Amino acid sequence: MASRTERKLSGSGVRLVMIGAPLVVIGIVLALVLDHNAVGIGVALAVLGAIPVVVGIVTLLTAGVERHARKDRPFA
Repeated sequence: MASRTERKLSGSGVRLVMIGAPLVVIGIVLALVLDHNAVGIGVALAVLGAIPVVVGIVTLLTAGVERHARKDRPFA
């Protein structure tokens, strides 16, 4: 069974990825659809969505390291 810290990290990581992923997709679609001058709006939205996605992935990786450390096996 997972520890409390691992469950909290996993839940937060999934939530952050689910918040940021739609913003990234919408930003990429807008960047592809809009004209030359308005492409920046889509790119800015994609970058703002990428921030929580990256934080969520790092949080999920931290939960994985927590799980690996709990098994008392060497990392190398």
